[in-house]
Amino acid sequence: MNTLKKYVFCFVALITTAVITSCNSNIDLDAEGIIVAGNYWTTPNDYDNALNSVYARLNTGDGGSRIQWLDGVTDDGVVTHSWNQGFQLSRGTANSSEGLASNRWNWGYISVQRANNIITNIDTYAWPGGTSDATRNQYLGEARTLRAYFYLELAGLFGNILFYETNPATLDEADQIPQVEPKVVFDFVIKELGEAIAGLPDSPANSSKIGKPAARLLRARAAAYAAGYLSDDSYWTVVLSETAELMKTAQLADNFDALFKTGNESLPEVILAKTYAEVAKNDFGNWYNNSAGGYCVTTPTKALVDAFEYIGEQVPNMPYINKEPRFYSTILAPGMIFRGKYYNTIHNNTVVIAGKTYFKTGQDYGDYYGQDIEVAHGDVLGEAGGGEWNKTPSGLSYMKYYNEPVTWSPWNSLALLRYAEAYLLRAEALVETGGSVDEAKSLIKALRDRAGNTNDLETALAGTYKGNLLDMVRNERRIELAQEGLRLFDIRRWKILLDVMNKPVGGAEYRYYPNEDEASAGMKVHYYIQDPHGNNSLNAPYTGPSTVRVPLTDKYYWWPIPLGEMDLDANRTKRIKQNPDW
Repeated sequence: MNTLKKYVFCFVALITTAVITSCNSNIDLDAEGIIVAGNYWTTPNDYDNALNSVYARLNTGDGGSRIQWLDGVTDDGVVTHSWNQGFQLSRGTANSSEGLASNRWNWGYISVQRANNIITNIDTYAWPGGTSDATRNQYLGEARTLRAYFYLELAGLFGNILFYETNPATLDEADQIPQVEPKVVFDFVIKELGEAIAGLPDSPANSSKIGKPAARLLRARAAAYAAGYLSDDSYWTVVLSETAELMKTAQLADNFDALFKTGNESLPEVILAKTYAEVAKNDFGNWYNNSAGGYCVTTPTKALVDAFEYIGEQVPNMPYINKEPRFYSTILAPGMIFRGKYYNTIHNNTVVIAGKTYFKTGQDYGDYYGQDIEVAHGDVLGEAGGGEWNKTPSGLSYMKYYNEPVTWSPWNSLALLRYAEAYLLRAEALVETGGSVDEAKSLIKALRDRAGNTNDLETALAGTYKGNLLDMVRNERRIELAQEGLRLFDIRRWKILLDVMNKPVGGAEYRYYPNEDEASAGMKVHYYIQDPHGNNSLNAPYTGPSTVRVPLTDKYYWWPIPLGEMDLDANRTKRIKQNPDW
């Protein structure tokens, strides 16, 4: 692969340099502080440092290496800027040079190579306890789990990937790396994690390190992916067995919102977290709204908003009140309080009085008029304040991981794995296999109750979900884990990608008033963003950037093997096959 072959070229160059310079006896090849292959892997600390270099690959780097970016190429979101990775994937106009696909491919393989290096060299150091040494087996278990994490993503995104367990030392060896079908990778990941669990601690020192629960949850996730991608229900047995173990120690945080604020890495629900570090920040400001100094790189859609149940009366001109509490922890919508003011992205619905901005009476959120709280300025397209290109094209922004008082360097951690997913996977597996309906309902109820959804489960199941428990479980997974990078894999494994992606792309709901004197009676509801088939009549008032999505086809079930990888292979072995229709 591109990245791998660059690595091999550098390796060969390094060896050549060493041979040439070895003729000069004045050069100390064992100089203190210089790390080369011959003097590494000599202490346990070397393995710990090497592991940290793999952990550092989790949600670190430029642009699309952040897992939140993946939600922007689903029905839950859109990528805002045409120059950003994923823009074409978000709109159905991608080709094999798409930046997000290339980023995830290269990022994934560099991560795999780092893990491979640890695993291959695990016994280069003479461990005091030999192959039974506890520290050795913990390090090995962590490395195998991390490798499985990255291979699972690569297989879930690209399908037919290049697969190897030992890094090649030469270009000829690199040319022999096979391209394998998804089943090979899924089976490997499930086996690998099953073997890694034994060496891992029951409870790691902190949530930034992998223990048994992390490997078990990742194994359950991998089996659920395999069941769906491969249409093979036998994999659900792995999900049930691993989640049964997880439920023995599972804990849910009392407060859903706290899972995404400062100190979240210490909550017992969080199994694995990418903690804040000055040299490896999570850069949540990419998703904040414009008036907070954020970039709105991906923004939520109406489809995601509609997935959250109402728990109170629906008010036509205030559509975002009385939603269940997880909505307000996930999405920033017009009419919500933000930094002490009402958030607003709606055109022509405010008035300035004595230098302060308020909602207009008789219009959207006009019932708030006369209150002491002002309306924030700078998030409406065309309204002065900040760059127009960083304003949300959907009229909505993300709140998940928003953390005061700063935008770009908040100290909260990213929860990569948490027990809530074990509840959801177990409930899904029970329904899919005809298991206990009562247990599945109890698992979902626990999540709803924790979040403050006061709707009766049975009433919601019969009404909102028309008695379909699987639909309820899937929707709970969607809203519980929104903006956590899993939706793309879910709509693929559930075989609903084309169904959900080829529906109209809606944004914030509002009523349009051509002039301030027009009454609200009979006014048509409008939405930000446009219909994917070019019917923009509902969006006549909206003058922002085009976000039309071209209807997707079957080829989007796998992303393209990056063009750079295909070109490199074409000049050598011509063994890599591009995914269909790319």
